[in-house]
Amino acid sequence: MEGSSIRRLLAPAMVALVIASCGGGSSGSPQPGGGAASGAAATEGPATPGESGGGAATQGAPGEAVELTILDHQAPRLDFLKEVLPAFEEEMASQGKNITVKLLEGPATEFETKLTLDFSSDNAPDITSNGLGSVADWAPSGFLLDLTPYLEQWPDYEGHFYETLREEATQADGKVYSVPREATIQQLYYRKDVLDENGISTEQPTSWQDLLDRSVEATEAIGKPGLLFPAGSAWGGGTFGEGFIHLMLGTDDQLYDPENGKWIVRSPGLTRVLQYYEEMTTAEVLPVEALLNPEPWVPTKYQAFVKGELAITTCGTWCWIFDWGESAEPSRQIPDIFNKVATWEFPTADGPETFVSGSTGWVWMISATTEHPDEAFELVKWLASGEAMAKNAVKIGAASPRDDLADVAPYSEKPFLADAEQSLEGARLFQSPEGTDKMIQVVGAATEEVITGRMTGEEAADMLAEEATQLLGADMVKEAP
Repeated sequence: MEGSSIRRLLAPAMVALVIASCGGGSSGSPQPGGGAASGAAATEGPATPGESGGGAATQGAPGEAVELTILDHQAPRLDFLKEVLPAFEEEMASQGKNITVKLLEGPATEFETKLTLDFSSDNAPDITSNGLGSVADWAPSGFLLDLTPYLEQWPDYEGHFYETLREEATQADGKVYSVPREATIQQLYYRKDVLDENGISTEQPTSWQDLLDRSVEATEAIGKPGLLFPAGSAWGGGTFGEGFIHLMLGTDDQLYDPENGKWIVRSPGLTRVLQYYEEMTTAEVLPVEALLNPEPWVPTKYQAFVKGELAITTCGTWCWIFDWGESAEPSRQIPDIFNKVATWEFPTADGPETFVSGSTGWVWMISATTEHPDEAFELVKWLASGEAMAKNAVKIGAASPRDDLADVAPYSEKPFLADAEQSLEGARLFQSPEGTDKMIQVVGAATEEVITGRMTGEEAADMLAEEATQLLGADMVKEAP
């Protein structure tokens, strides 16, 4: 798969983050989370499942023909839906329900823009999917159906979906407008074979300094920059979701204060993160030239790491399959990958704690103007359960967001995904609030100033505070005490 499409497979969300990169993925287009158009009239969801929502919504009578529309994009996701939707229709027919589903294929690029326009013009599909970060913008605009009453009556949601992901899905108004489609687990991936061959320790680094020291050793041994944290504007959302946020989560400071709904644009931790980018640059462990490439993931993850010329990089579960594994292009595959590549948790700034970064990747959402809310939720519930969810996880290289798929094929045949899933409960995550798209832009610009040597980390922190305030608005930001 091409990098521009893989990156959005999981998205940050990732930051949910994403994580894009493969939405959480490892390629380079921005992570989902762009701002939705404002000013759209809000449409209330049903007070309880079975009642009409949004005035125009109706519930199909038993046996009455109902056609749902579902919009998705990217080849693996579309292939998954083409495979499983006939089974859903058969299942509904066995229950005496005449429900068919029309799959709509969205554009490979600018998908979020198209969907925002569709929502704004009351032309949205019944169901769609994107990164969780989109919900923070679309829900306040009245685009999404409130799923809270449905989820309260679905035992699986509280009984099997991980609590951290349920908390992440709850929006500022206390309601839930999405159902997790997958979970992303991001860590540091390293070439164990390369470090072993050069006598470099593979023990878990427990602080930023430990990681930097290890990276200096690798750089000297390989003769090329040994550590990759995405940085700069060219990587789009990946700079935030696959690099910056993992460092920010390793500090004692927050980037966003959910209690008062404000971004914290100046704090000691934020300054330390940008200073660490400066330290990595000064130590020459960061591949600056490659990061300024229009497709920075190509010379780094897709080439240098594969050749063993880059020792350590951030990445997520999708990388085992799409970046270097069975679904990667032949030139990107690492033979015997599970013996040559291993993972570390992210170190904290001063140690000794370490952590994985975990969050919801993409989610299922229902349009607030759907004429068939009950049937639409029936499809979402089916896609988020059992074999359908197991197939989705494997198709895109994601961990399951629920705890009962370990024995469900084909997920059960990918133990590295199930192993990653086990770290969800203790994972650190950043819940993308409204304005994440603007912060992504500012972080990209600030890190680029640092890695090019145009600014010190401290100067870039000043720039970030100023530009974030301008983009987000003074009423949306604050400084740490």
